[in-house]
Amino acid sequence: MARKSNEQSIKDVISDFIQSSHMKNKLIEINIINNWGKIVGDLIAKNTTKIYFFKSKLFIHIESAPLRNELNYSKSKILELVNKEAGEELIDEVVVR
Repeated sequence: MARKSNEQSIKDVISDFIQSSHMKNKLIEINIINNWGKIVGDLIAKNTTKIYFFKSKLFIHIESAPLRNELNYSKSKILELVNKEAGEELIDEVVVR
């Protein structure tokens, strides 16, 4: 009788671990933060002092008051860009401070 192989690729093992430990969204968030300049452009990235996620919301702290005001009108575009980069509906609101 042939034995069943219990072998898996390292990629599959890591993927299974990430799914089972609910780390997927956290890894996506880290990717968004690391690629912030690519997602929104250099001007916004250079003026961003803090960026974080909390309960399906993206919080962006902007140094420049005029830029902060402009971004308040562009929240839907930022939401769309971030969710596109994530490949899923990661956030449902953008908060600019």
